[in-house]
Amino acid sequence: MTAPPAPDTAAVDRALAGRAVTSATMLTGLLTAGMLDTAGQVDRLPMLLWPDVPEDVLAEIWGRALAVGFLAGRITGAPRWRPEELDAAQRALADAGYTAMARQVAVTASHGRGAHPADTDPPARGDHP
Repeated sequence: MTAPPAPDTAAVDRALAGRAVTSATMLTGLLTAGMLDTAGQVDRLPMLLWPDVPEDVLAEIWGRALAVGFLAGRITGAPRWRPEELDAAQRALADAGYTAMARQVAVTASHGRGAHPADTDPPARGDHP
């Protein structure tokens, strides 16, 4: 019996790197939506940018960061993303001129409408169904 041919390293690299990018993009959108959710409204987002502020203000920023992480964790623990909530966050960000953040949330929302790409990719050689 001969051993199966070695997998194409470049193809495996591209496939796994693509999965990592997709997952990172989805998480970025969740974190962005979480930032908006914890800020409460888009006009409060700029305060998240200035860490060189008095200690009492830093405490407030840290509290928001914890809330963002908690919210993202809660959403990722759900069987499906909540695309309708992410759509609302995307519209609010876009309407306020936060176009890059709006795109991030939109990408994540679009993934919540179906299976994650890693769930539908055919198994690589040696994977078990």
